[in-house]
Amino acid sequence: MEKQINKDLMEVSLQNLAKFNIEIREDEILVDDKLYCSKCNTPRTTTIDVLGNKRTVRCSCQCQKINEMEIKKQVRIAELKKESGISDRYKDASFDTCKTNENESFDIAFNRCKKYCENSDEILKKGYGIYLWGDKGTGKTHLTACMANELTNQCKNVLFTNFFEISRTIRATFKGKGNEIDVINKIANIDFLFIDDLGTEKVTKENEDTWLQEKVYEIINIRYNNMLPTIFTSNYSLQELVQERGLMDKTVDRILGMSTAIIKVEGRSNRSIRVKNDLF
Repeated sequence: MEKQINKDLMEVSLQNLAKFNIEIREDEILVDDKLYCSKCNTPRTTTIDVLGNKRTVRCSCQCQKINEMEIKKQVRIAELKKESGISDRYKDASFDTCKTNENESFDIAFNRCKKYCENSDEILKKGYGIYLWGDKGTGKTHLTACMANELTNQCKNVLFTNFFEISRTIRATFKGKGNEIDVINKIANIDFLFIDDLGTEKVTKENEDTWLQEKVYEIINIRYNNMLPTIFTSNYSLQELVQERGLMDKTVDRILGMSTAIIKVEGRSNRSIRVKNDLF
């Protein structure tokens, strides 16, 4: 008798669901006119009021919500990567696949940069930056690309660029491709800005400052004043940027003020890092 009652109740429940064109799926169980996920045991149907009438509709169970959130996150990450400026060469660069244990100074820089990303929320609040410099071919750009990719995976807004590219983008506005102010504001106000190969651009000509000299200062100064994290790579020390590459003292002074860690990568030297703050 009890089995028959349960069977009848089940039939009624199925009929009630059928009224609303709801079919039971393989990974669902029916309990008291409601469908539940057989994995997380949370409801997949709910009752809503439509013009005074009760209607049963589908809803997401807990594991579906988690999956939907993950899908949205991955879509967001893809959008951020597309806008990040990270080239195809470095799109897959990551700390997990980065080669270590070959260059001691690189390993020290690697650990600092990795910790920087692990503390990205605090870093963003306080505007801490990095100046990574040293010999050519020691992996500075690759390391900062690892940082940029990790930050985008955390859904942070990132721009990976250099002043050649910035100059090209701004000059394009002179021909009607966008607005110079909008371009500068986007670069100057992005959460994390990566400036690669600082010092390779020509900012003086015949001892006269070029147009780019002021643009370099303008962008860096805005970020300095707004305490926004900026990560630089360069083949030159800060002193060499002034003495050999012609950057204005005030520009380099701003870079110094923004760079909580000044990290040098060179051969196998132990003299690789000067850090002004031990947060990361």
